[in-house]
Amino acid sequence: MPPPAGITAEAWLVADAGSGAILAAHNAHLPDLPASTMKMLTALTVLPGLPPDREVTISDQAAQVDGTRVGLVPGVRYTVRDLATAMLIASGNDATVALVEAAGGREAVLDRMNRLAASLGASETVAGDPTGLDAPGQHTTAHDLAVIGRAALNDPIVRGYLTIPRASLPGRGDERFEIANHNTLIGSYEGTIGIKNGYTVAAGATFVGAATRNDRTLIVSLLRTAPAYGTDARALLDWGFAHAADVRPVGRLAGPSDVTPGDPTTAGGAVAPGAAPGGTGERAGRADSRGAGQDGGSPPRRATTGDAGDVGAVTWTALAVTVVATALTVFGRVRRRRGVAGRATGRTTRSGSGSAGRWDAAGLGQSGGRRGRSTTPGKVPGRRGHRRGTNRTRRDSAAARARRERQSVVEEYQATRSAASAPRPRTDANGQRHLVGLPSLHPEPGRSRTDSSRTDTPPFGTARSPRP
Repeated sequence: MPPPAGITAEAWLVADAGSGAILAAHNAHLPDLPASTMKMLTALTVLPGLPPDREVTISDQAAQVDGTRVGLVPGVRYTVRDLATAMLIASGNDATVALVEAAGGREAVLDRMNRLAASLGASETVAGDPTGLDAPGQHTTAHDLAVIGRAALNDPIVRGYLTIPRASLPGRGDERFEIANHNTLIGSYEGTIGIKNGYTVAAGATFVGAATRNDRTLIVSLLRTAPAYGTDARALLDWGFAHAADVRPVGRLAGPSDVTPGDPTTAGGAVAPGAAPGGTGERAGRADSRGAGQDGGSPPRRATTGDAGDVGAVTWTALAVTVVATALTVFGRVRRRRGVAGRATGRTTRSGSGSAGRWDAAGLGQSGGRRGRSTTPGKVPGRRGHRRGTNRTRRDSAAARARRERQSVVEEYQATRSAASAPRPRTDANGQRHLVGLPSLHPEPGRSRTDSSRTDTPPFGTARSPRP
């Protein structure tokens, strides 16, 4: 039979809760965010260990948690029964946090939740927040939600809360307030027995529901569906009840029987070999290769090195190469450190024939070369008997000759310029001599030396003015 058409959910599954047979599915193993459907796993983890009549005082942290709250009052004592009711029918995050605190705290409960999911066969589920609020690394699949929902139906403690239509809780003083079940199928779809809905902006709407008709119980799970999730849920349940007796199952839900007790692979969230097939022909409880168990979950699977567990030849070869590379690196560093130490002490080397002289205390040679190198041809500082080629000696000699030639050219140019710029005596029309470029020190006929129109400051560039 073709599956029902018009389903808006990105991933969905409908299965027989009794036999575990998957009647139809779409993207059953596609990881996505669970939203508040994660509270099913939280209830399975904490409620069996908390007496229903035990009273729990609400902390400030529980009363101020993000998301949906039923309005629990800080400092007021509530029974576990009231808190479980608020968590499962009204999705109260404040009630969830209060139960988690009473059960040992967030980290301890998350660890137990992930271990329980693996033991149930929900190997593609990682719990990151007991309330279902979006958390790093948290994800589930439509298959796993059906597995967890099936476990909730089979747990008598949890199942007793799923179909409560409404309840009242104590408030401040003698006040009480009422809460209602958020499952829209309760009272509107015949035979509904739960289970849980959820919603966050990032996850969209999620839902796990179940209904019983004619001694047959079907379970449906939806991920990333429309906010009016009831439309998809009713369509899948209607199709399942109509064709359950005739349809050929496409797989089977994983269960505790598919997990081998004590197997380290199952403890890490992977399903033991031989698990029942899933909705797409693959193993329904296959290990999640996208990091299941890394965020507060179970430990990862152990890696093997071979059939006998021995180290192979490739490993020994890599180890040998690593040792040799390390030794060469250390040897090179020692050589560099010795060379640096020798240059830092400013020690000198003996001058041979044709050498440029000894190094001074500052480490600079007579030719003005680089620090820390000897000018003795063919010698390496700090090492005796080692010959260096003559190329560097030739380069040093050529550099010295070039410097001497440049110095002589500069001196010759400066001498020529000085001679050209020397002042020359000149005789004016009155037979008086003065320097070229300077005004006469004698007053001109008919002009007073105190005449304001004349300045005794020579023009720029003359012999008396400073050079530019």
